[in-house]
Amino acid sequence: MRGPMLLIASALLLPSCECEGGPRRALDSVPRIPYPLEGEGEVRVSRVLRSGPEMREPNVVERFEVREAGEHTVIRVRQEWPRGTADLDVVFDSSGQPLRVWKRTTIPDASGPLGHRELRVYDLTGDEVRLAERDPTGARSGVAIRGPRPRAVIGPGRGLLTAWLRRAELAVGERLREPVLDVREPLAVVREVTLKREPDREVEGLGTVRVYTIYGREPVYADDQNVVVGDMFGLRPAGAVEGPLPDPMPDPGPIDPRELP
Repeated sequence: MRGPMLLIASALLLPSCECEGGPRRALDSVPRIPYPLEGEGEVRVSRVLRSGPEMREPNVVERFEVREAGEHTVIRVRQEWPRGTADLDVVFDSSGQPLRVWKRTTIPDASGPLGHRELRVYDLTGDEVRLAERDPTGARSGVAIRGPRPRAVIGPGRGLLTAWLRRAELAVGERLREPVLDVREPLAVVREVTLKREPDREVEGLGTVRVYTIYGREPVYADDQNVVVGDMFGLRPAGAVEGPLPDPMPDPGPIDPRELP
């Protein structure tokens, strides 16, 4: 991811382009993209990941949850690093198809620790992705992103990939190539992305893990339930890393996916 995510530190946030998605076009008005659920569901999985001793960026902390809400699954992510925060709420239907993405980012600036703040909501239910956004100045806009309907979402951090891994259920050596909405970059795009399961690996502190790659690189580790537990670049479960967690970044407030631009 460029912009508010580990600009240099790690391939956590550096997508490589396999195939550019369709062009963006401005909409005449800002679309209203309501939350598709009544409640927030029950937490089924909760994980805290952080930079391990070998990771180039030492102060990354990621918290993510997998929630069940009737036939829907929701994954929530908060990632913090010294240059800001990123929060996501992504809703999936019963087949694992993503329906909606809510994303909030903050970056400290001259006005304060939460000065640079953006809010974006993506609707993935139509023939093209619709985006409603509010930039740091408060200006609102609507955008359409042409391209095939995304089958997965890649966002800040690693926990969000759990949904794709679980739906794909790949055997070792298998791969799946699908249109994916990558929201890590300042201008989100729909790309054809390959997910591949590599041979399992023995990793110190984690035991035997499943290994997956996206974009032909970015190896990610998962347990036997396909829940992400880290990556090759040094992200690890917080309990497996010695020492206290880094001091938290200024709190932008709870994740509220019903907040609209």
